Amino acid sequence: MFKPAKSMYKSFFLSALVCATITFSSCKHKEEVTEAELAPGMIRMSLGSVGMNVTIDIPDTEKKAHIIETLPSGDIHVSVEKGFNILINVSGMDMNRKKKDITGNDVDKFQNWIVQDSGAILYKTQMVNDEFHFYAIVKKGDKTYYVQEQTQGSDGNVTNYTQDQAQMMLNSAKTITPAASPAKS
Repeated sequence: MFKPAKSMYKSFFLSALVCATITFSSCKHKEEVTEAELAPGMIRMSLGSVGMNVTIDIPDTEKKAHIIETLPSGDIHVSVEKGFNILINVSGMDMNRKKKDITGNDVDKFQNWIVQDSGAILYKTQMVNDEFHFYAIVKKGDKTYYVQEQTQGSDGNVTNYTQDQAQMMLNSAKTITPAASPAKS
């Protein structure tokens, strides 16, 4: 009866190990993209109809006055009733320049930063009353979006936001996600 030598088992084992390593390392693993869970009272809205191929989570628009439009400036304007009013653009100020602009405003006096990181700020100012504002630079893949609150409506009325409203708009801005490109046939 034939009994293979130990070295033959070692050679076979090493060959199998090398083949397995090459096979596993050459497999291209695609990261599975999963959508974030929606916060209560929010819906995921596509902005493709106004020329921006993204989705964003906004307050539920059912039975609420809302506007989604492209402004002459190129900004995408998203408004849901009076407490949610944002502008989204693909160009804007870098964060340091925006902070200097805010702190140097002699009319709407800067009070303090509520949230401050490399991609987002939430801050308090005071003109007559306390006002809260935000600015976000949202980077997703090779795309960058600049988002801030819209304070003046098309009717000329100015809206001042509470801290909770500004925080909700900032949280919404952070949900901007480029939509998947349609498959080519």
